[in-house]
Amino acid sequence: MKIQFHGHACFSITEDKVTVVTDPYSDKIGMKFPGISGHIVTVSFEHEAHNNVGGVKGEPKVINWPGEYEYSGIYFKGIHSFHNSKEDKEQLENTIFTINIGGIRLCHLGAQGTKLTSEQLEQVGDVDILFVPVGGKMTVDAKKAKEIVEQIEPRVIIPMMYHTNGSKMGFTPIKEFVGLMGGEAVQPVDEFTVKKSELPEDNSKLVVLNTAP
Repeated sequence: MKIQFHGHACFSITEDKVTVVTDPYSDKIGMKFPGISGHIVTVSFEHEAHNNVGGVKGEPKVINWPGEYEYSGIYFKGIHSFHNSKEDKEQLENTIFTINIGGIRLCHLGAQGTKLTSEQLEQVGDVDILFVPVGGKMTVDAKKAKEIVEQIEPRVIIPMMYHTNGSKMGFTPIKEFVGLMGGEAVQPVDEFTVKKSELPEDNSKLVVLNTAP
């Protein structure tokens, strides 16, 4: 499996020539969306920073709602959650996605704005690779992101939704989250390639990805 980061909450996940693209964003957020292709697209939050399905090349299947789905031997579960807290006047809906590809179970939290409830945690289940927002403002900040990581206990942690060059979203830099996770020595990589047998058994591994062109 190969994972590349394209900025904000957008990743391409490729296994056996099938590519899943998560949360493609519009150029309106200040970053130019790259010309990536995908067979399946997940959309966690109906906002221009997450739902630019038309920007993905090809004719991808789109999954943008809670439920269970299967395409090309890949299993998806959409779990209802909220983008903001109960204290806000209007709670906006978010969808957490678990994606089972080749026996590796991934979880993309989308624009999650709160810690997970016990029911959500049960639905998420065991997670090998967690994509977690860390930049605050539109979503959880670094401290709450760490708390979510401690709730889920994934084998691999990949942060997202932090400030990258060109972004107008107002996120904080990734440095705070990396510091809280004790990952100061972690060197960013261009892509993350992993097999099921290579996943860590005990401690969670922090992976920071450079933004792919």
